[in-house]
Amino acid sequence: MASEPVATIERHATWKELFFDLVVVAGVGQLAHLLHEDTEPTTLGLYAVLYLAFWISWAGFAVYGNIAGDDARTGVLITAMLGLAVMAASVPGIHGSRSNAFVIAYVALRWFSGAVIARGKVLLDWPLAQYGLGAVPWLVSLWVDAPLKYWLWVVGIAIDLVVLLLASATRTMQNAEERLERGQGGRRGGPGGGRPFVLQGTHTDEEHLAERLGLFVIIVLGEGLIQIIDAAADSETWNQDPALVALGAFALLAAVWTAGLLHGTAGIPQLRPHTVAPRIVMLLHALLTGALAALAAALGVAVEHAHEPLPDEYRTLLCGAVAAYCAIGVVTALLVGKNRRWILARGVPSILVPVALVFLWPDLSVGVLVWLLVAVVVWLVLEKPADGRPRRERRRPGVS
Repeated sequence: MASEPVATIERHATWKELFFDLVVVAGVGQLAHLLHEDTEPTTLGLYAVLYLAFWISWAGFAVYGNIAGDDARTGVLITAMLGLAVMAASVPGIHGSRSNAFVIAYVALRWFSGAVIARGKVLLDWPLAQYGLGAVPWLVSLWVDAPLKYWLWVVGIAIDLVVLLLASATRTMQNAEERLERGQGGRRGGPGGGRPFVLQGTHTDEEHLAERLGLFVIIVLGEGLIQIIDAAADSETWNQDPALVALGAFALLAAVWTAGLLHGTAGIPQLRPHTVAPRIVMLLHALLTGALAALAAALGVAVEHAHEPLPDEYRTLLCGAVAAYCAIGVVTALLVGKNRRWILARGVPSILVPVALVFLWPDLSVGVLVWLLVAVVVWLVLEKPADGRPRRERRRPGVS
């Protein structure tokens, strides 16, 4: 008699994981604040490096929770949370003595996230657990002054991004086996000539990981709402102009939410489950949420300047963040095999229009500018499925 299929249990974020994610609220807020007061190219570059370092540190423990499941140790997540809190608190003084505190916390978390994985396991979907070279330039920077210190940070982040891009599961496993063989001096057996030590390749639970990444996007969008509300609360006059800008800013965040969570996966627009390698999904998520955190800062400034022209540097930040978000959506569409017609008709315009708005119509009011950007994001996702039926809303994770 044929056996009945075994039902798989769908995992969702645990209470300890949700508590751990609270530190993201503080981290994203501090990082976005960097751009709220200064958008010089050097500040933008520093923001990008610090954001990616913070995200990589968070992601290492998000993957740990994904792999460990219910066995994830609360003490590990609390310790990681404290380290991320140090990184967040160091951001306002990053040009001074606090920069070393940021570096020490980052290097420690990189080491810790790799160390908590059980011996013999190789994380095939998160190669940074095995490749620690990217942390070395950060460690060296403790003895170097700025600006060389910052360039060492850039090198470290670049190494990690290249690893995520190129280290496939097969290559990661092969490299781990080669390192093990070198460590054993070429012996086939384990220590003392006993049984061979076998490495175990471990994959992530993609559905659970997508949920965690989507929750991260929700947190970043929440920072955008905070920026909008704070700016509106500080406005001395409530009339048509600030109302138009604030409502447009809210609509823009709602459009981003729709694009990433209802028309995408893990908060990434156009992404479909099980179509892209998890490490590439993680890379896309890092770049996308970095753009969204910058967008949050720009929207707060836009509401503040509702009665006057938006300064050129914040106009560039606002439009650039939307263009970057849409560009990631287009790259994702290419990865999942979207047809050329969609790319030309929807993808390319969604990138070019925000870029054009940076240079054209400098006297355009802030309200009109924000609503044009809303239209750009809506255009990116406004389509019907191939069968012509309306798209059903995706159920929120954890709700049956």
